[in-house]
Amino acid sequence: MAAGPALACGVCGAACRAGFVAPPPELAPDLDFRPGEPTRSTLGRWVQTCRGCGACAPELARLPGRLREVVEGDAYRAVRGAALRWAMLAEAQGEAGLASDAVLQAAWAADDAGDDAAARGLRVRAAALAGEPATVQDGLRLVDVLRRAGMAEAARARAEALLAGLLEETDGALLRYQLGLLDGGDAGRHLLSSALRPPAQRPHVTQNRAAPGKPVGRPGLWRRLLGG
Repeated sequence: MAAGPALACGVCGAACRAGFVAPPPELAPDLDFRPGEPTRSTLGRWVQTCRGCGACAPELARLPGRLREVVEGDAYRAVRGAALRWAMLAEAQGEAGLASDAVLQAAWAADDAGDDAAARGLRVRAAALAGEPATVQDGLRLVDVLRRAGMAEAARARAEALLAGLLEETDGALLRYQLGLLDGGDAGRHLLSSALRPPAQRPHVTQNRAAPGKPVGRPGLWRRLLGG
């Protein structure tokens, strides 16, 4: 079989691999749409690091060369972790949504490491970068990010604002579940299936949707999150 075309880092031209393709999830995602296993355990492979210049991105070949100045800067070099470096590069390109996704990935890694304080701080940052949700799905995710960041009042305000709009039944169920968690002062991790019983195995409707409103900018993460 013929080899595929050679790929090169868009920043420095060093040889690089194609972006990692995670296996589809078989278990329910979290309320912030972090996918279930086996996808969940591949988190550390979602962002590549260029061996030549240290640039970080899901697909190094797609980075624009103009990011060289950022990659070679002291501020970038001081950042630890591929996901947070990718967040910095995404933000430098004016892609706040992508940066928010990357910071949330870093929060998931902090969860896995048992560093609750770091995870909360990263969620605060992810929420700030997310800005105003463009879709209901973005809003559902932001509610959970805010709740788990300990920003209960902001999470409640978001949830109530979404409930005041026209929603599908399952979206409303998720928001009512979130409000129940907020009433109990719960800032922990919960599965999406817990809000949609019965049956727990039934995937939420968002798992079969394309990335609404994000046809170009954020497809990779949504495919991983939603199992598409």
